[in-house]
Order: sequence, then C-alpha cells, then structure tokens
Amino acid sequence: MKPSHKLVLSRYLLSLCILIITQIIFYLLNTSLFNVNSFSEFMKIFVGMIRFALSTLTIFIGPYVILSLIPITFKQNKYYRYFIYFLYVVGIEFIMVSNLVDTGYFRFTFKRLTFDIFRYLGVGGDFNSLIPQFLRDYWLIVLIFISLNFVFFFIDRRLFKKYSLEEMNYSKKWIGKESIIFILTLFVLVVFQRGGFQYKPINLLQASTYASTQNTALVLNTPFTIYRTINKSHLEKKDYFSENELNTIYSPICNPSTNVWSDTLFQEQPKVGKTNVVLIIVESYAAEYLSTYNKTGKTYTPFLDSLAKQSIVFQGYSNGKRSIDGIPAVVSSLPLMNEESYITSSYSENKLSSIASTLSEQGYKTAFFHGGYNGTMNFNVFAQHVGYQKYYGKNEYNNDKDYDGNWGIFDEPYLQYMGRNLTATKQPFFATVFTLSSHHPYTIPPQHKNQFPKGTLIVHETVGYTDFALKRFFAYASKQSWYKNTIFIITADHSALTGQKEFQTESGLFRIPIIFYCPMLKHGIVSNQFMQQIDIFPTICDMLHLNKPIFAFGKSIFSTFPHYYIYFSNGEYLLRVGQYVSKYREGYPTELFDVTKDADYENNIANKYPNITSYHTQLTKAIIQQYNNRLIMNQTTIK
Repeated sequence: MKPSHKLVLSRYLLSLCILIITQIIFYLLNTSLFNVNSFSEFMKIFVGMIRFALSTLTIFIGPYVILSLIPITFKQNKYYRYFIYFLYVVGIEFIMVSNLVDTGYFRFTFKRLTFDIFRYLGVGGDFNSLIPQFLRDYWLIVLIFISLNFVFFFIDRRLFKKYSLEEMNYSKKWIGKESIIFILTLFVLVVFQRGGFQYKPINLLQASTYASTQNTALVLNTPFTIYRTINKSHLEKKDYFSENELNTIYSPICNPSTNVWSDTLFQEQPKVGKTNVVLIIVESYAAEYLSTYNKTGKTYTPFLDSLAKQSIVFQGYSNGKRSIDGIPAVVSSLPLMNEESYITSSYSENKLSSIASTLSEQGYKTAFFHGGYNGTMNFNVFAQHVGYQKYYGKNEYNNDKDYDGNWGIFDEPYLQYMGRNLTATKQPFFATVFTLSSHHPYTIPPQHKNQFPKGTLIVHETVGYTDFALKRFFAYASKQSWYKNTIFIITADHSALTGQKEFQTESGLFRIPIIFYCPMLKHGIVSNQFMQQIDIFPTICDMLHLNKPIFAFGKSIFSTFPHYYIYFSNGEYLLRVGQYVSKYREGYPTELFDVTKDADYENNIANKYPNITSYHTQLTKAIIQQYNNRLIMNQTTIK
C-alpha cells in the first residue's frame, strides 16, 4: 500500500483549515486589541493570512507531503508510513499549540511569539511550576485545543479510509506519473514557502503590506514567526551615513544639559553625591489604571494618583512589551531594536552603561531588588553585569510565608523589606525595585481578599493591591532620615491589559506612567511631554547635575535634542517626534502620521509633508546604525 496523492492533498487542506481556524480563534479572543474597520480591510488581511499560512504549512507539513509522494518503493514499508504519519501529526500539533498559546500570551506582549521564547523560558527557572496555573486560567483555550484535536483526528480518519482504498490500484507502471506529481509538488511547495515568485522569501516585515501595525498579528501566525526568527538575533552592520555625518544626526553620547527647568520646582536642588535615588519599576502597569492619565477619572491606584499631584508627571511610553525588554530600557537606556531580547542575545556580554554603574562612580551604594526567584529572566546576572553592587531576590528575603505561590514574594512585605535595607544602607544610595504582584495569575494575599475593586479587567484587583503596597512603603520611608533627600521615580516595565478605547490604539497600547517624586518639590506638575523608558537614565543624571557625558540611546527630558520615541516590532521601526509618527521598513517608503488626529495610524501623510518624512527617515536610520554597529563592536559605554 502506497500513500495516495489524494490522501496527501486532503490532509494538506485539512491542515490549512485547522491553521485558519486557530487564526480566527486568535482574533475572536483578542478583538479589543485590533481595529478592522471595513470588509475590504478584512479581505486584505485574510489574503495575507492565507499567504503566510501556506508558507507555514510548507515547513511543518511539507516533510510529510514530500516523504509521502517521493517515488521510491520503500515507502510501502509500514514503519516508514508510521514515521511520516508521525511527522504529520507533530506538525499539525505544533501549529495548533503555538497559535493557541499565543492567543492568550499575545494580550500581554502585543506581538507574536518568536524563536527567542525558547531562550526566554530557559532563563526563568519557574516556568514549569506555572503551567498548571496557566491551564486553569486559560481553560477555554485548553478546551478549544482538545476540541480541535477531536475534529482533526475524526476527519483525518475518514479521509484515510476514503482514499487509502484507491491505493490498491497503484503498481510500478505508474512510476512515471508519480514522479511527475512529486516534481510538481516540490515546485508548488517551494513557491508556497517563499510566499510567491518574488526575489526574497516573505518575512515578518511583509505582513505590514496587508495590514496596519496594530493588525499585522492577524496576518501572521505563530508557527511562522517562530521558524522565521531561528538564528535571526544577529544584527547587521549598517552604513547609511559616514561616521561624521552620523554623529551630527544622532549620537548616543549624552552631554549634561545646562537647562534643567525642574530646579525651579525644588526647595533645594538635588546634587549628585548628596541625593538618593529610588527607581520603582511596577510590573504590568498601564497608564490607563491611573486617573492621572485616563479621561474617565476612574482609578485603581488612589495612592499613586495622590502622589502624582505632588510630582513631576510625564506621558510615558514603553520601548518593549515584556519585562525582559523593559528592565534594560529603564536601567541602561537600551531599547529593544532586535527580534531577540538583549538579555538572552549574543550581545548580552557587551559592556553596558547604566544608572547603577554611573552613580557607583560617584560614590553611591547600589542595589537591585526583585522578590522573584533568583535567576528569573537572568535579572540577577544582568544587574551585576551593569554595575549593581548587590542583588536582593527571593533567596535573600528567605521567608516563604510571604510567597505568592507563583512568582515570588508579595509586593507589600517585599517593599517593606526593601525599605528596611535602605535604612541600613550608607547614603547616598541608588536602589531599583521591580515589583511582581500585578502579573498573571494576579494573586492577592489572603488577608487582603476583596479589599480592592475587582474592576472590569482581571488585573484591576492586583493593580489596587500593588498600589496599596506602594502606599505602605512610602508610609515607612517618610519616617526615615533618608526620605527627604531622595528622588523617587515610578514607572512600569510595560503596559498590560487595557479596557478603554483611547489606550487600545497603536500609540495607546504602550502608554505607561512615568512619575518623578521628591519631598523637596514645591508643587506638582503634569506635563504633556511624552517620555520613553530610555529617557529615564539621562534625565536622572541631569536632575542630579552630573557633570559628565553618559552613554544612553534615550535623551534627557531637559535636552535640547528633538524629543523622540522609538519602538521596534517585526522588522518595523516606529519613530515619534512631536505630533508626528513615522513607520520605517527597510526597502519600503517611509510612512508618516499625525498622532494627534490619527491615533491608529491609518492616514499616511508622507507625500503631504516630504521634509518631515525625510527628517524621520534620516533620524530612524541614524539610530539604527548607531544601535546595530555599536552592539556589534561592543561600543556601548563611554571609553
């Protein structure tokens, strides 16, 4: 008995249907994150989705197809048939699992999973213990997976019974026909895998030709993004500009600003070597949760909102969508501009500047606090690598009665622990804390159950708990001798689940709080100026009047350099300067949008404003060239 070409074709089409179904499920369970406004837009996305799906099937189902149709007599062997059927099942199961897992994971990252997820899981240490919790929380996805498997095997069995009977009529005289079918099939598979007859095979970037940046995930599928990013973490050296020209357009060498307008707000000016700094990075905190930022007045953070009234508040944006990307952005002013996170990339051993190393040179004691497992996402290694003198994790806390059962120590007791450590630390000090309670699975300590509003999103209750934990920390800190002489910066590693329309736009999905508070402030101010995570490092240096250059890809909020925000995803660079946002994709014309009138980036006005578009293109290329070449050459510090 030899595999029938009709059976192989039927199984290929069945695989395509399964992939399309998982794509539809992906959309239906995440509709609030996308913006499909018309039937024509839907059809364009659908056409792109099919193109990428066919490429994916060639990789994961193609081996079964080729080995089934190859014109050799050995394929009649039953063990050979078992083997190729095994390849077929493994391929379709990977397609289902990866697409359905991303159905739940996408809402936290706003991007399809890539191959670095396997390295990312490898640096966690606590992933396996969280699998049961994920299965409980996403039971609907598990149920869909089981149902799809039932449908798949039921239909596949019927196809086998129907077409395998025809195979009895084949004999050696058909070898010519089999060879022709095999050769034609190889040709079709090559075309499908390449996505057409164009010069280069399709990649993640080309999804943007079918949809806006916000909707490209609907065109892509997760198996495709995983296999297309294998060994794609290496940066390419760029030569857009000569060295002299490059540095006149953009340079990551930040010189101190002479115009720190915040000085007028302080009763006593902060000084380097005299003023402590505490950087608080709150897990998964979207700006939407604070009434300071949203237009509804609704808040799940009453303490932070009250603190914001006494602070300098900026319109914050994250440079990534995962913790492993957010920490380097905040601490070292290093944005995510590669498919793989810096911490897990081949460049992770590069010498890198940071707030910690810079202030250590000024006599500061430095420490990184995170209540999670020591080794989670390699934060302990990264902290030491960029100059933190001490790291305090779950091991150092050493009291499992405050363990949340998933990630680490609950925020309230851990922030108190940090406060006591700071009191025992010689001044001046710089401390960074990364909280964890407002992370899935959003666990609340038993004694605080039903104490905080549950709101409309699953995250809201733990957002309230973390706000309470911060309130308790500040209550403790305010009684300590070091409090008055300390600048506190409150921000987030990335945004998270959103429920309000204004935060579900392309620009709104990355909005986070950035709040500077100091007891020496005369009064608070809410600025309309946007500020990205990578601006925090140089801004701190300017506030402390650090009279030396630093290496940072961001710019101080007080800098005279045109303020910008950059974000990278799937080969596309978004750059904001003032009210304009551009999209740059290598090999494609730059697009331009007015974010004040077009929050979803739908109306390309590049032709209307060629000078602005040209400036955006130049600046984007200059940032890319500095980023790529300096990471390749390990030139990411001041010599």
